[in-house]
Amino acid sequence: MARTALTRFGPLWAVSGAPGAGKTTAHAELLARGDGLVAMDIDELLEDSALLGVPIAVPEAAPIWPAYGRMWRRIIDMTRRSGHPVVFLSPNIPSEFPGATGHLLLDCDDDVRAERLRARGWDQAQVDDALRDARAYRPLFRASLRTDDTTPAGVADRILDWIARSA
Repeated sequence: MARTALTRFGPLWAVSGAPGAGKTTAHAELLARGDGLVAMDIDELLEDSALLGVPIAVPEAAPIWPAYGRMWRRIIDMTRRSGHPVVFLSPNIPSEFPGATGHLLLDCDDDVRAERLRARGWDQAQVDDALRDARAYRPLFRASLRTDDTTPAGVADRILDWIARSA
C-alpha cells in the first residue's frame, strides 16, 4: 500500500459563550447548513461521559474539566488532520483554547440570558453565576456577535459569515 502525504490541518474556529448565549442552538443550525464545515459542540459528550461514571456538567467535576477539554481537542485535531475545517462551540475563553484560526464570543442581553436559563430549570444562584461569567467573558474576545436580535438560523448565518471573513 502506497503512503500518501499528510494533509495540512484544516482550520479551527472557536465559538464561545457563557451559558445561555445560544451555542447549542447555533450548533443545530450549523449542522443543517455548514456545507462541509464540521460543527462540534462540547455538550455533545456530556451524557456519554456519565457512561464512564463521571458526570461532567456539575461543579464537583471542575478538577477534571481540563482533561475533558484535552479529550475534545484530540477529537477536533483528529478531524482537522484530515483537512476538514472545524467550528467548535464551547464555554472556553481564548487562553483555554490556543491555536484556533479565530475566536468568536456569542453574547446576549443579561435579561435574555437569565430567561433562557430559567427555562432550563436553573435556579437563581446558577443564573447569577452565568451572568458573572458573561460579564467576565466580554473583554476577552476581539470578535463577538449578538444572539438575541435574530433567529437561530440568523445566528448560524452570522457565524458562517464570520468564518468566511476570517478564513
